[in-house]
Amino acid sequence: MKQSRIFRSLFSVTGIILLGKLLGFVKQAVTASAFGATIETDLISLSQNFIGDIQYLLTQVLLVSFTTLYIHTREKDELTAKQFTTDTIKVFSLISSAFTIMILLAAPAISRIIAPSYPTELSLRLSRYLRLFSPVLILFSWTAIFHSLLNASRRFIPGELISVNQSVIQIVLVLLFQHLFGVKTLLFSFFSYTVWNVFYLGFLSRRYCLSHSHAHNPFQNPSVRKLLRMAGPLFLGYSVVYVNQQVDKILSSSLESGTVTAMGYAAVLSNLVSTFIVSFCSILFTDITTCISQDNHQGAASLTVRAASLLTLFFLPVSILTILSAQDIVAIVFGRGAFDSTAVHIASQALAGYGLMFVPLIFRELFSRLQYGYQDSRMPMLSSTISIVTNIFLSIALCPYFGVLGITAASSVSIVICGILNVIFAKRLSSCLLLKPLLHQLPFFIIGGIVCCFISLWLSSALADYSPLLRFTASVFCAGGGYFLVVSPLLWSLLRNQSS
Repeated sequence: MKQSRIFRSLFSVTGIILLGKLLGFVKQAVTASAFGATIETDLISLSQNFIGDIQYLLTQVLLVSFTTLYIHTREKDELTAKQFTTDTIKVFSLISSAFTIMILLAAPAISRIIAPSYPTELSLRLSRYLRLFSPVLILFSWTAIFHSLLNASRRFIPGELISVNQSVIQIVLVLLFQHLFGVKTLLFSFFSYTVWNVFYLGFLSRRYCLSHSHAHNPFQNPSVRKLLRMAGPLFLGYSVVYVNQQVDKILSSSLESGTVTAMGYAAVLSNLVSTFIVSFCSILFTDITTCISQDNHQGAASLTVRAASLLTLFFLPVSILTILSAQDIVAIVFGRGAFDSTAVHIASQALAGYGLMFVPLIFRELFSRLQYGYQDSRMPMLSSTISIVTNIFLSIALCPYFGVLGITAASSVSIVICGILNVIFAKRLSSCLLLKPLLHQLPFFIIGGIVCCFISLWLSSALADYSPLLRFTASVFCAGGGYFLVVSPLLWSLLRNQSS
């Protein structure tokens, strides 16, 4: 029953992710058509992205730390878990308010840091946008808690619908009010979908919170103190990720004109795959943590290893085809209009570098979540820090020789390092974690990967004079079909074990 429930959740979330990504592309197209690319859209984008980065930080920290502790607390007492939720809302309201005050006070300095080339007048306008958006951080913290609470209760779809809500609201408001309010419509849409998501997730989460709570100091709650101790290393780890992203942007801006934009388009395509992997691991994280909270350590370890096997089986050909067919993929999605052959070439190099990361990302996410299930956030933070420092050095070393490919390949190598370290640390943490099944499956992956590579390269040569769409479609069906033919005995064995 548990395995079938997990599969139902995975398939349901898959549909929501696809819908969200499709609507995201429509949103970009509608917004670009309505407002183009002007200095005003740049100012709004810079300020929203800055606030959005902090939102991402809050969301990721709470999805890990709050979910873990809520499940452990709920296993002991339902009422205590509800009190923990209410106290967490109070504490993170204070923390997000502190962030808001800091941004309000430091907005001029922040604007000069994120846009150092802007003249004084533009810098002041950017700081005004930063101050305008900063109070939204309080709403973002509530959204993150409600999202985590629903995930912990195995209600995964509402959290994934956040991006769908955002896209739909922005598309509708832009179409209705672009002529009346102009580019300021983007401001209204930002506040509108933020408020909607808070009330939407809050309404669905109301049964898991206390309707009335007696006045007391929420910092005195033992679970809240554990949450803050666990959240500290997570904040540090994700902050280091942000620094690494800025280094990559600085390096890419030193290359030929258009590299930053092309790299951004490649990241959009890469994130389409990464989002699936991270979302799947978030779903599995709830069951892994539940097993640990019930002292079923063998079940948690077994679920982690089986999930790693299945996800690797499905995403290995995706990685191979992304690397080998990067040029065709970029040409199909973006290769039209002003996005010329030079831009396609740069973006395809960036995408090929990103394509290396998909399988290592599975191990990074799954085995870090196993550690989080044991309420250990320090070792994953150490793994992340080591890998990102390596990433920065590799990016600086490879960029002069390989350009944007060197930058994105360095990012993938860092994920490989982080994945290996997370496996090692998780093995030390759980004696039940057995990696022999993965080693026994390795020949299937190697042979299947070789077959996939050979067929894809042969088709690229044989169909060189045909359109990218035909060439890529043939590669997906033929190379992918050859791969799954090789690994079909392994796939059958894994699915049979899942159902037993």
